[in-house]
Parts: sequence; C-alpha cells; structure tokens
Amino acid sequence: MSEPTPPPTDVEVIVPEAMSAGAYANGFTCWYNRTDFTLDFLVYLPTENGVDDAGQPVVHQPTQVVSRVKFPPALIFRLMQILNDSMSNYEHQFGAIVHLGD
Repeated sequence: MSEPTPPPTDVEVIVPEAMSAGAYANGFTCWYNRTDFTLDFLVYLPTENGVDDAGQPVVHQPTQVVSRVKFPPALIFRLMQILNDSMSNYEHQFGAIVHLGD
C-alpha cells in the first residue's frame, strides 16, 4: 500500500512592518563558502578623490551594504530559476530590460 499524499502547503508570506518599504540597492556582490552563498546588496555612495600609496590620483568609490542575505547552496539554483522566470515575465509585460553594463 502506498503512502497517502500529503495535502498541499499554503505558504503565507508575512512582511514585518519595519521591512515593508524594502531597501533600495543599485549594486550587489556574491561570495560563498562551503555552507553558504552570501548576497550583499549595495548602494554606491558619492565618489571621493584621493591618492594611492605612490601618490598617484585615484577615485575612491565607497559602497554601503543595505542588506545581506545568506542561502544554503541547495537553494541557489531555485533562486536563479525564479529570477530567470521573473525576468522573462517582466520582459513580456514591459519590454526588454536594458543592460547597464559592468
């Protein structure tokens, strides 16, 4: 005799009031170790002129982390799948996404 099929799970997403506005980010980084992938969402701050150790002029680009999210490796493929599906749906509704470059 086979096991009974469990009923479907109805997932309710609850957003705490303090997080309801979200956080604006115009950049991100991704890094990982054996147990986690970490996504840092960033905001680029105004550039600052400076000099390097050799006295040469440089432009310093500070960034600030506005949110950090850690994922177990098993969820990364699902994240990529959802992002890909969402991008396709967005482009179907609003047109092609313009690439910003590097």
